[in-house]
Amino acid sequence: MIIGLGDLGSAVLEFLARAPGMGPIVVASRDAGRGERRVNLARAGATAQGFAPSIRFVRVDLEAPGELAEVVARERPEIILSTATRQTWWLPSLLPPEHAARLRRARFGVWLPLHLSLTLKLMRELRTANYRGITLTAPFPDVVNAVLDKLGLAPDCGVGNVEEIATKVRLTAAQNLQQPVRHLRVILVAHHALVSPAFEGSSGPLPPYFLRVFCGGEDLTEQAGGEQLLRVPYALPPGAAINFLTAGCTLRLIRALCQEEETAVHAPAPEGLPGGYPLLASASGIRLAPIDGLTHEQAVALNEASHCFDGIERIESDGTTVFCQPDADILREALGYDASSLKPEDADDRAEELMAKLREFARRTGVDLDQAWQTARLS
Repeated sequence: MIIGLGDLGSAVLEFLARAPGMGPIVVASRDAGRGERRVNLARAGATAQGFAPSIRFVRVDLEAPGELAEVVARERPEIILSTATRQTWWLPSLLPPEHAARLRRARFGVWLPLHLSLTLKLMRELRTANYRGITLTAPFPDVVNAVLDKLGLAPDCGVGNVEEIATKVRLTAAQNLQQPVRHLRVILVAHHALVSPAFEGSSGPLPPYFLRVFCGGEDLTEQAGGEQLLRVPYALPPGAAINFLTAGCTLRLIRALCQEEETAVHAPAPEGLPGGYPLLASASGIRLAPIDGLTHEQAVALNEASHCFDGIERIESDGTTVFCQPDADILREALGYDASSLKPEDADDRAEELMAKLREFARRTGVDLDQAWQTARLS
């Protein structure tokens, strides 16, 4: 079951519709008209390519208490993927360049309420439904799922992020070593905070990480480029197009979860842990892969120390997230949004306030964000 049909959910749907051997797919979203059209498109496109997917739509509104729990109890999906969030992560980039740059100085963590709100509702609904299958979540899982873990509501795993970096490392290392990509194996422990410097390039301090590159069982990390594998730019198109990379990483994880034999993958926030890790995934579930030269405690500590590179000072025992003050100050000065911390129970109200203040800020700069978003998705 895919919950949420934004840019990422739609891309994952298209990939799954063309995945050989994939079982029935249920797509859930609150916009029935758009959902039916997206399902028809995926079904028709896949059929034209010789596939025969079973896909159907059900209407679900995460804002309606009990609605998702009822649907899940009825449908009994083996795997749930939620991509539902209140705002796409790249929306502020649609502002005029000087204003977009101003907001970019605030690191990603300060937008947490927009990504926590619906995932918190999702997990509460799944607990109500006594759901026992696998739950995967896409919105900022390196931090969101770590917050939910404090409440006993952590999903099984997130998607994207660390797998995206590992993929870029494999491609770059293969070129440096002049080896086929399929011959290389990457072991990476890394936080969402490393995604931007890894793709955009960086000469400054990197978030803590652990990286090894193997070829034929031999450790060739340094020969492949070492830390430069994370610093060299790998240009990608802006905006919604990047979702195809995340969708590819997500498909790899879902396919692994449909097979009896374990597959080595990377994913963020397994068991509500902060940041991303190497994992072993199969139909039996997800487990952390052992890492030679790094203990479990050391891996978690690396990712805990990376939070501050995303503007997160700490996550307290009750799930309250404390933001780094310089990042909170940027939103206060630019948007008039004043929050140095976030309690999980306040996520809804804070998300509504933050969205309203961002749209008002955009209007003052001459931009209708909703219209700009629709235009950008079609470009």
